[in-house]
Amino acid sequence: MHSDNIKDYLTTGLCKDAGIIVINSNERLISLGAMNPDYIKVKEVIKEIQSEFNLQVNLKQITSLEWDEWFAGNTSQEGQINNEPLETKKKLQLNGLDINLPIEGSRDQQDKNFIVSNSEDYLVETNANPLSSKESFHKNDLNYLNYEQSIDQEPEYLSNSDDFEEEVDQDYSLDVIDDENDEALIKLAQANIGEDADIENDRFFGEELTASKDPVIAGVASILSKCFSLKGSDIHAEPLEDRLRIRYRIDGVLKEAFAFPKSHVNPIVSRIKIMSRLDISEKRLPQDGRIRCLLRGRKSDFRVSTLPGKWGEKVVLRALESDSSVLNLSKLITEDKELKLIREMSKSPYGIVVVVGPTGSGKSTTLYSMLSELNTPGVNISTVEDPVEYTLDGIHQVQVIREKGLDFSRALRSLMRQDPDIILVGETRDKETAQAAMEAALTGHMVFTTLHANDTATAVTRLAEMEIPPYLIGASIIGVVAQRLVRKVCPTCSQLRKLRPGDDDLALSLGVKQARFLRKSGAEDGVGQVKECPDCGGNGYKGRIGIYEVMKVNDVIRNLIMQQSNADEIRAQAFNKVGRKLIDYGMTLVKHQLTTIAEVERVCLLNED
Repeated sequence: MHSDNIKDYLTTGLCKDAGIIVINSNERLISLGAMNPDYIKVKEVIKEIQSEFNLQVNLKQITSLEWDEWFAGNTSQEGQINNEPLETKKKLQLNGLDINLPIEGSRDQQDKNFIVSNSEDYLVETNANPLSSKESFHKNDLNYLNYEQSIDQEPEYLSNSDDFEEEVDQDYSLDVIDDENDEALIKLAQANIGEDADIENDRFFGEELTASKDPVIAGVASILSKCFSLKGSDIHAEPLEDRLRIRYRIDGVLKEAFAFPKSHVNPIVSRIKIMSRLDISEKRLPQDGRIRCLLRGRKSDFRVSTLPGKWGEKVVLRALESDSSVLNLSKLITEDKELKLIREMSKSPYGIVVVVGPTGSGKSTTLYSMLSELNTPGVNISTVEDPVEYTLDGIHQVQVIREKGLDFSRALRSLMRQDPDIILVGETRDKETAQAAMEAALTGHMVFTTLHANDTATAVTRLAEMEIPPYLIGASIIGVVAQRLVRKVCPTCSQLRKLRPGDDDLALSLGVKQARFLRKSGAEDGVGQVKECPDCGGNGYKGRIGIYEVMKVNDVIRNLIMQQSNADEIRAQAFNKVGRKLIDYGMTLVKHQLTTIAEVERVCLLNED
């Protein structure tokens, strides 16, 4: 009824101005594709359509490439939109035969849902049996049409129920597929259905970010991309009185990269908030979000946090490393004793292994390296995280969504009904989560989790502060791992020299006789000023390495836990038989000339004796 009027409204100029295309429509609903669904012009068009033409609007995000191809008006492929925005094809030609397809309806009318794709594959969704091959068509497969003609007939193996029961009673092999009886399953496996992405919950920004002519869009994309070229772990966009400062955390230390004028604060912060699906109008409350994008040919994920301040909102982005090739315990842990202890604990049939350390100390990488070694087809591994930092094939990963009520404790309770063998709880931060994890460990499950504590001994007392009963702590925990990250010394910018009594007494007491020190201008050893190093850029350090403290809970430690002993008493007995303190492990790295004494002292908790 509104067809002619809305065609007059949705002119070519308007669609180009708003960056939208018309996919299809009927008397009640119109489906639009937009490159930027949050663009104010798109919202104005939707509001106008809803108010003036009384139509429901179904909006989906498209890439700039799809927009260019669709808007070119190329009608050589069936199912593609012509220059007239509302002219939608109602037939698909499949191997010379015309197949009538329904126009897309509302989300509630799944039996009339038609998705037009720019690819060679088309999908019709119905409410029929999900294993029915009648639901899927592949443009280049003649067997689909032949199968469609016979699908309504009763399968031959069901025509005689007695024969069917005899077949069920017979032994069978899971590796053998019955070609006659499993035809529907075979067709389903062969179907090229494609990815049905949930745009609203998993928005992905492509390479068009860096190619955009908009200075804000391209500028923010460059800020994100720069994080990987500098090998940074965090980005800090911090408004100051006279400028917007951009800093990157490189090898654990913040360094200022560049600054923008004060006028750039709102545009840059708003762009980051749009990409991470945050409310750009809310500037008085903290917000958390996530960005997924494609930068320089690699998929990149950032966890976003905003915090109001005196001069504006500060935004911190954590770069989430999704490359699973780094998950190797042998590469992370250089010392054989600690490596052996951690592997022994991770292969226990049940119990809890707790990894402690400050934010950004590599706890998740260590846990995922353990899971990577345990990940086999015969083991059911599930994780609960916020956010999901690594993607491992064969592991079911649950993303915490607190605004929907899915927190760690609720997800953990649900996982217990999923027949798990190994469970990873991203963070234990409250009594309910800790108690659920320990009860899971006592019922035959292996549990891995992280906790914020200084070292292994204080991890036990931290759990006691959460009001977890001592018997539950002692019975469930099989080991605690504390870790830090120290910067690796650059061999070009450093020199090896013997330690001096009075200056390096701590290292001397721990068995270190010589170590590497950074070269400084005017040093007593006569070494002059060094030009900027091509390897580390003059920083003196390049890359990071972990130092570990592993406490295996034995009978002595378990008795101390039951007696509610403090951290000092537990620490005094923790490494009598196996293991060593963080400072001892760090000084071992100094002996191997991997880092400096100053770097180990910077990150380790030292006892003031």
